[in-house]
Amino acid sequence: MTKTKTPIGAKFSAVLVLFLAMGMFAVFFTADYICTPLEEETRVMVHPGASTRRIAEDLEKHNVVASSLVFRVIVRLQGLENSLQTGFYSFSPEEDIFSVIEKISRGDVLKYRVTVPEGLTMEQTAQILADKSGDFSREEFLQAAEQNEFMYEYLPEPDDELDYRLQGYLFPATYEFPVGSQPRVIIRQMLERFDREITPQLVEKAQELGYEIHELITIASLIEREAKIDEERPLISSVIHNRLDINMRLQIDATVQYALPEWKSRLFFVDLEYDSPYNTYLYPGLPPGPICNPGRASIRGAFYPVETEYLFYIANPDGSHNFSRTFEEHRLFRIR
Repeated sequence: MTKTKTPIGAKFSAVLVLFLAMGMFAVFFTADYICTPLEEETRVMVHPGASTRRIAEDLEKHNVVASSLVFRVIVRLQGLENSLQTGFYSFSPEEDIFSVIEKISRGDVLKYRVTVPEGLTMEQTAQILADKSGDFSREEFLQAAEQNEFMYEYLPEPDDELDYRLQGYLFPATYEFPVGSQPRVIIRQMLERFDREITPQLVEKAQELGYEIHELITIASLIEREAKIDEERPLISSVIHNRLDINMRLQIDATVQYALPEWKSRLFFVDLEYDSPYNTYLYPGLPPGPICNPGRASIRGAFYPVETEYLFYIANPDGSHNFSRTFEEHRLFRIR
């Protein structure tokens, strides 16, 4: 059997390619190409859909890497071409090209923390998030909340009487959002956080009470705006449930304060006549939807009212309340 001889020219070409490759690596992996030429911390945006070449060129332009070609070669050798993630990144002079690649492939983007307190309206929530982000306005956030579809079966259908469809469902908490996050992304994360609060046990409890989730979140928002002390939330809830059970108007001041064009710390009798479906002095039953975003304590209070015969409550100067079963008892508390 005869052996096929490899042409001498082909052998020489293969050796030449090998030596060239080794030479290139010797150049690439010198300190000048591995170390970042940065003199101060620098932020760079990795744009959605950007190719490895575009990312490499942006990094070289901002002096994060010394050579876009070296960056691309290392990314290719590590098999990370499809792992580079979009977002804003911060790079320091102490980092080398390997840590830069690792950071981008890990998605270690810049984030900011923002706390959304309980009891805020949709507009107040939008303002806090817009101020903290700086990438969108309050109006853009509100528009995104109304125009995008979010697939949770308990969210109300669009209704002319509803001020904001998602009011009540942007769960108040402390969040971390990637820098540059758009309203739709932020809203989705807040809704996901709310959805984790609505456990199967709460869904079952709503069915037991004979209420829709939307109705109970509306009750929770009333509790949130009325209660100052956590221990009283189930008591205020009992008053609301008891009144609803006998078709008695709720007559909750917080609904009037919400309905008025401008918030008032003190209401007058003329304010109670302000015509709005949210005014529970004028209209029986619950308002069309939540008047704020309630927290966990108020949500649980709405789902688990204590059993009482209370139909009235009145606030004390320290924020606590006196509860009573009859108007006569209630009137005595009022004249004290």
